[in-house]
Amino acid sequence: MPVADRWFLGVAERFLARRTPGRLLARVAATSLPLTAVERIAGRTPEPGLADDDASPLTCALALPATAAGPLADAAVVVKDAIDVAGVPTTGGVLGGAPLATADATIVARIRAAGGRVIGKSKPTELGMDGLGPLMPWPMPRNPRAPGYFPGGSSTGTAVAVAAGLARYGLGSDGLGSVRIPSAFCGLVGLKPGRAPWLADGYRSPVRTLDVCGPMARTAADCARLWQVMAGLPIAPIAPAAPPRVGVVRQLGPGRACRVIQRAFARMIAALGAAIDRVELPGAERATLLGAMIGAIELADGADATRPLSPAGRMNVALGRAFAPADVARLDAQRAALGAAAAAALTRAPILAMPTTAIPPPALTRALLAGGQDLALLRALGCYTPLANLCDLPAIAAPCGVDRRGRPLSIMFVAAAGRELDLLAIAAAVEATGLAEVPVE
Repeated sequence: MPVADRWFLGVAERFLARRTPGRLLARVAATSLPLTAVERIAGRTPEPGLADDDASPLTCALALPATAAGPLADAAVVVKDAIDVAGVPTTGGVLGGAPLATADATIVARIRAAGGRVIGKSKPTELGMDGLGPLMPWPMPRNPRAPGYFPGGSSTGTAVAVAAGLARYGLGSDGLGSVRIPSAFCGLVGLKPGRAPWLADGYRSPVRTLDVCGPMARTAADCARLWQVMAGLPIAPIAPAAPPRVGVVRQLGPGRACRVIQRAFARMIAALGAAIDRVELPGAERATLLGAMIGAIELADGADATRPLSPAGRMNVALGRAFAPADVARLDAQRAALGAAAAAALTRAPILAMPTTAIPPPALTRALLAGGQDLALLRALGCYTPLANLCDLPAIAAPCGVDRRGRPLSIMFVAAAGRELDLLAIAAAVEATGLAEVPVE
């Protein structure tokens, strides 16, 4: 989920109209999202004439050769335009005042040294604030896997470029799901790793504790290879390894998703042969709201006030600045408690499994493209992904089927810190079932 998506507009308007953070937090946390609302969003039909088939997924095309031969073998790579590439402005999804990068980010330098050829910077949503895709100062590129449906965000351009075959490898970033949501909607494998200083070097995110760069690819093997290059690990094939058991968090169960997602999730777990352990993770049901509030606070602290933001961006910054120190301390305490609960859950079930999103890619509609709000949609979009960011845990999204309209469906696995390679092996096992392109009945 993006760090401060358009759902904040409604929240911010209520908050700035003199509601206290505590009352707002309690009110929104208590709001249930009925399955009927999720099904309504999942079944929406696109409005005709809204897809921009000619919109490029790139903010700029480049022709930067590899700096050495290596395991990426001159393959094309796209880099999210929030990550530094030497000699090119880093927009972060904001036009005007973009800083010129004087050096490659560490992960970009490693990619080029491993034989990767950077062919362009890809369109992000504004400061990573939108999980759907349209909140950007350029025409939104269409979803190549599901024309007429949103591609997801905020690593929108990376997902579209890789899914369309423009590049073999893609670099994205994930604040509350911004690698995993577009990967889910575009039928990709997307890894949100744990945070590390070398991942942050040259990455211009205003959200200091939630955001991290991650690899995106069409296959688990390619995602693994890109991750090994990024992390400076030995290059080795990833053998498929299905987990013998997975934990399903009661507070984040598949029952929160629409029916086709529930069926796809159950089908994949059965195909993997994994037993299910039901685990408790107190506070997980509030992770979406908690991440949204912390993201807004960090966005307000880190955003460059001299750069021109959209009305949605300005509202999010205003929301973040309205929190008092006592409110920030209370949110930090809730986050620490959630992290402790997640660590305890992972001792009982070393791999947690859940859908990536509660809905398939939602349909393009004029209202949503124009910045309209749909609370049910935005809550369904990000009810699963924020947990990993709040707790600094690695998580991976992998395709697990398609619905009757051909929209990609996705499953997500979460593990303890440092287990990125294990998650990639699980993604390879998911791929090996052969179900990624099989319709879910």
